[in-house]
Amino acid sequence: MSDQQFNHPEERQREAPEAFSTDEKPQNRAWERVSRLVKRLKPGQILTIGFFSVVMLGALLLTLPASAFAQGSSLSAFSPYTFYGLGDFSVQGPAFLRSMGGIGVAYANGRRMNYLNPASYSAVNPRSVLFNVGGEMYNIYAKTADSKTSYNTFNVRDVSMQIPLAKRLGFGFSMTPLSDVGYRVKMTEMDPFMLANVGNIVYDYEGEGNTTQFKFGLGWSPFKRFSFGADVIYYHGVITRNFNTIISPMIEEKPQRSMLGTQRETYSQAGVTLGIQYDFILNDNRSFTFGATFRPRVNLRPETTRTIVAKDVFIDTVDYKISRSDYYLPSTFTAGLYYQTRKVGMGLDYTFEKWKGINQSDLIDGIRYRNNNFIKVGMQFTPNAQDVRRYFNRCTYRVGFRYNSYYMNINDHNIDDKAITLGFGFPIRQGLSCINVGFDFGQRGMTASGIYTVPPSEPGGLTSQRAYQMMRERYFRVSVELTLFGEDYWFLKQKYQ
Repeated sequence: MSDQQFNHPEERQREAPEAFSTDEKPQNRAWERVSRLVKRLKPGQILTIGFFSVVMLGALLLTLPASAFAQGSSLSAFSPYTFYGLGDFSVQGPAFLRSMGGIGVAYANGRRMNYLNPASYSAVNPRSVLFNVGGEMYNIYAKTADSKTSYNTFNVRDVSMQIPLAKRLGFGFSMTPLSDVGYRVKMTEMDPFMLANVGNIVYDYEGEGNTTQFKFGLGWSPFKRFSFGADVIYYHGVITRNFNTIISPMIEEKPQRSMLGTQRETYSQAGVTLGIQYDFILNDNRSFTFGATFRPRVNLRPETTRTIVAKDVFIDTVDYKISRSDYYLPSTFTAGLYYQTRKVGMGLDYTFEKWKGINQSDLIDGIRYRNNNFIKVGMQFTPNAQDVRRYFNRCTYRVGFRYNSYYMNINDHNIDDKAITLGFGFPIRQGLSCINVGFDFGQRGMTASGIYTVPPSEPGGLTSQRAYQMMRERYFRVSVELTLFGEDYWFLKQKYQ
């Protein structure tokens, strides 16, 4: 086939039925069934077909090959839970706050960067600059009832900076991950109707990509004990999803068929976060602070480029389309408390994300969006920050716990995510710059299995059933972050006599 023919997919689409014509009506119907359902692809979704009795990835999100083994690559995430929507949402905050369970909405310190609440920018010390850069290693150990796998990734985690603009007025910038997608799964068709009338069918699914958020914000304290701020957020991301369906007819003289699909989703949108902080107690020995943030709902309006190519004796572009559709990030409210003395700090945060009702659930695939609740608690301890003789007395020791109910219900199962966190802050020389190291030990999902009742795809249609297996993921995350404080020797000009 010539390049010119590929440049006119609409013309080739009209020829596609001829390329797959056959005198056997059951095979025709079965092939049309596959073709029609393939075209159901929507942004944030690779096709899953409800009438298959095989364990479906989109419906279960979960089955891994029995021969799975430990692996690593350039993917920033690797989990069937990333198959749908924007994928796996990152735990937010700099490493030292993530090691305290992810608290921070009420945290304000002129010597530490906190981009979880723009109101905290007002606390930056005059004549100083705060700069953070960090990386993260992520290890996943996943298991279903009859298979298991493991995966490792490493990524630059975030870059952030905070500077004073005037008295009690600060500016903050951060570039951090919002979500990641990464999965590779192969499945074999088990539906007797499809096997008898079409042949052996193998499905390959792959997806990768991420979404990043860039924050630019101001924090101002108009009077003692109260501050407020706002971040303008720019979301940008690209997610690519591929599938390959290979059909091998039972009759040898029939040619092998395949259908290749590529879907590229581009996200580019702006949003805002508003924040406040109020000190109930504020003196030289201790402080007790309330903090809250609100992010209104954001419609990311992804641009989706979709191409589906069918291959037989001929190669035909069955579908080519560029479109935009709605996909919403939920309105999010967070409130928290933080208590600080000279040695000890402890905090509690609660977050509510209103996912229910803003994006369309897919009941055929067993996917229901649900409101997400986060609870985070943590504390830190510094024995003696002024001890010049004993280095480990100047170090900070952190511990925390976090829980979230997850924003999707899958096959009538809730996917809870919980983790214990640990961390250490190692000061650099005698200054306030430091290296923060954090550890997360967590679990998400379960190894349940059963039968899911698939509702009819059309009004008045028939229901069907399929088997499923759920996946349990246990993960271990290591974060390393360098925090540079602008009044330290890093930023001082050397003088020579």
